Amino acid sequence: MTELKAAVRFVILHATRTGSNYLCTVLDSHPDILCHHEIFNPHVVGVARHLQESDFRLGTIEERERDPDAFLDRVWRTDLGHAAVGFKLCLWQHEAAWRAVLADVSVRKILLKRRNRVKAFVSLLLARQTGEWVVYDDRGAPAPRPKVEVDRDELFENIALHTRFYHETEQALAETGQGHILLRYEDLFTPGGIDPALALLGVEGAPALPQGRTWKLTPGSLRETVANFDDLSRALQGSDLEAELHAAGR
Repeated sequence: MTELKAAVRFVILHATRTGSNYLCTVLDSHPDILCHHEIFNPHVVGVARHLQESDFRLGTIEERERDPDAFLDRVWRTDLGHAAVGFKLCLWQHEAAWRAVLADVSVRKILLKRRNRVKAFVSLLLARQTGEWVVYDDRGAPAPRPKVEVDRDELFENIALHTRFYHETEQALAETGQGHILLRYEDLFTPGGIDPALALLGVEGAPALPQGRTWKLTPGSLRETVANFDDLSRALQGSDLEAELHAAGR
């Protein structure tokens, strides 16, 4: 009797507004990958998009909090016949889960970053103001984007927080001799941008290019949505952040 091969286990580690929901839907569109969203979100057990309106359950929030290790084990065992199963963790979301997956050398790590730190912060402000943290493409277009005020000091604090998260995560992986791959949000939309993740998970390229299922919620030009754009530009003058503020595209 042939023994079934265990699914590859993986986790996406990321800061806020770095394209993690988009990446999850891209990976989940591959026939061999089951990629959940924020299953350790304080308010919801965020399973894969295509399962969110089905009877599929990994457990309740109460069950997850009562025994995170047992919950994680259930996640890994419930691969639904896929060759790879994983989920995403934002910043230090759920300390026990973050430490558990970091310490588990059998869990393959994907670090997701965004080059444009200003756009990441503006995206966070927009999400807070509109309540739209993710809009899937089967739900209609998102509401028009409002104007937001960007506080220079709050921007710096957000960047420092993200820098500390990635430093602590990468340091922990280095100390335990674990490799990982780094994906950049901006590269996910380029030919081959998702290939490093597919190679890490040991799956072949899909017959059709894997597709994401989320709307882009931040305008390509920040001048459209940053109410104090000119003042912020002067405050960031001469820095890398000034260039990021003025950058077009994603």
